[in-house]
Amino acid sequence: MAVPPIYNPEIPCVHPIPGGMYPGRMIRFQGSIPPGAQRFAINLQCGPNTDPRDDIALHLNFRFVERCIVRNHLSAMSWGVEETSGGLPLNRGEQFEALVLCEPQTLKVAVNGQHFCEFPHRLPYQRISYFTIDGDVMVQFVGFEGAQPPPTQMYMSEAPAYAAYGAPPSYGAPGYGPPQGYAGAAAGAAYGAQPASRRGLGTGAAVGLGVGALAAGGLAGYALGGGFSSDSPTEEVRIVDSADFGGDDWMD
Repeated sequence: MAVPPIYNPEIPCVHPIPGGMYPGRMIRFQGSIPPGAQRFAINLQCGPNTDPRDDIALHLNFRFVERCIVRNHLSAMSWGVEETSGGLPLNRGEQFEALVLCEPQTLKVAVNGQHFCEFPHRLPYQRISYFTIDGDVMVQFVGFEGAQPPPTQMYMSEAPAYAAYGAPPSYGAPGYGPPQGYAGAAAGAAYGAQPASRRGLGTGAAVGLGVGALAAGGLAGYALGGGFSSDSPTEEVRIVDSADFGGDDWMD
């Protein structure tokens, strides 16, 4: 059963991740950055609490002054070692898309259709149950992609062995398949895809790979190709509750 996307959540927001995270599950964030933005954060969190804050399996902190995306985790209210390589492929005053793909050993992040980084699991992905967003950002769309795994695979204490279900699907180097059509319709032709109309970011024609490409190239290639359209479903889902984020701990 498809999970409905979230449209225009209030920021800051706390929202459950339906079904949690598991290999093949991907979350798509689309939004825009105010001209005077300093920073904003997306967290994949092990619970809904923000003060004191639950453990964070992946902290993505987009810093426009330092021009970097900080990656880190939080365990028992203590931050781990920051990773800051890769720069910041975003600019103030622009729209953006960020994808987070869960694989058995790592979380992969793509920004504006390009692979950005890998973040090896520091906390078990099975513990991830919520996402939070705070800071200087406006979010128009959050989508959840990936078929639900069998119930026995959803809440295991250890990562499953490949022998239990076969090797993970091949997403194409470096793990995502074709980039999203940020370069326009020509990008679709390069990958043998048909352009698809899509509302939302307005950054150029998105590439729709379709069901055949989903089966051949894996979920993430399909998703990066724009196959998860924000035109459907028609029912809008909004977060009406904003949370107290307990000060500036997201800025650490």
